[in-house]
Amino acid sequence: MAMSLGAVGSSTSVSIRLTTSVPGYLIHGFLTAPSEATFEESPTVNDAFNPNGAVLNYGIKTNTPIPLIVNATISDFEQQDVVNPAMIPVSEVKVGSTPATYNSGDGNFHLLNFTPTPGTIFYAYTLTILVDQALVNSSPVGSYKSTVSIAIETDQ
Repeated sequence: MAMSLGAVGSSTSVSIRLTTSVPGYLIHGFLTAPSEATFEESPTVNDAFNPNGAVLNYGIKTNTPIPLIVNATISDFEQQDVVNPAMIPVSEVKVGSTPATYNSGDGNFHLLNFTPTPGTIFYAYTLTILVDQALVNSSPVGSYKSTVSIAIETDQ
């Protein structure tokens, strides 16, 4: 018995074109340790009035080479569990050893402005938050709390 071989089209084989794309992503947050790509959901720094500053490890992981602007909003340290709380403002923020620029118009510290290189890249930064030690020494005894919020915008 003879059999005939055929395919759709004019040849005896079929082909298909496969297409896909790699989605872009950007993840940022506080890190469990410097230069480690493990993000921590809600970290706490217990010695925030240290004369050398409160040290935060921050990272960005992305595969998208678009210009990024990174800003932080940092609340004043507020005395806890009192009727009229004392406030201690942040005096300086550093990214590595470089002071961040404070924008009094929006109340943000400008941390970074850069364009990631193409491919999956992880960037780690050390942020240091400082307060005026003279204000700390003259403030009422008690627990104080501040919140740091970091936002990323695209520069496009």
